[in-house]
Amino acid sequence: MKKALIAFLMLSPGYVLADQFLDQVKSSINSPPITRGNFIQLRTLIGVSKRLTSEGYFVVDKSRGILWITEKPIYQTLAATSYGITVSNKSNILMSLSSRNDPSVRYVNELLLAIFSGDITSLDKLFTHTGEITVNGWAMELIPRNSASTVFTKVAISGNSSVNHITFTSKEGDLTDITFANVKPVASLTKDEVLQLQ
Repeated sequence: MKKALIAFLMLSPGYVLADQFLDQVKSSINSPPITRGNFIQLRTLIGVSKRLTSEGYFVVDKSRGILWITEKPIYQTLAATSYGITVSNKSNILMSLSSRNDPSVRYVNELLLAIFSGDITSLDKLFTHTGEITVNGWAMELIPRNSASTVFTKVAISGNSSVNHITFTSKEGDLTDITFANVKPVASLTKDEVLQLQ
C-alpha cells in the first residue's frame, strides 16, 4: 500500500540549453499561492490488460500542502503536508505516514508539491532533465538524482501557463498518466480543506 501510494508528478520551438530552458519554463508558469483543478488519472500496470481510471479534483496550497480528492470510482482523499501523508475515505483514516520518521515520505511530499505547483527550481534539485519548448508550450523529462529515494525511473511533464499533463514511470514499468483541466488560482481554501491540511 505504501509503495502504491508513493507511486501516486512560447518561444521559438526546438531544444534549448538547460539553464535557458528552465528560465523559459519558469517565466511561462503562473504559480499562485493556491491552485485548484480537476484531474483524470489512468494507470497502466504490468500484467493487467485493463487500464485503471480515476477522476476528481486537487488543491495545491504552497503554505500548507496538497489535497488530492478522488471522486470516481471510489471516494478517497490524500492529504500531503510537511508532517506526512494521510489517506482517508468519507468516514475513516486508511493510512497515515509521518515525514518525521520516514525520509521517503519527506521526499514524496517535496516531489508532489514541486510537480503539482510547477515549482521548477525545486524540481531541478530533485531531478536531472531534458526539455523542449514548442509552439504549444513546454515539455520536460525528469530523471531522479537519487534513484534510491523514489520508485520512479522518470517523470514526464508538459504544460504552458500551468502543468497540464504528467506521466510517472515506475521501476517495474507501470505508468500513471494524469491530465489536468480547469486549473485556476483561488483566493482561499474552504474550512474543510484547511482542516484536512492541518
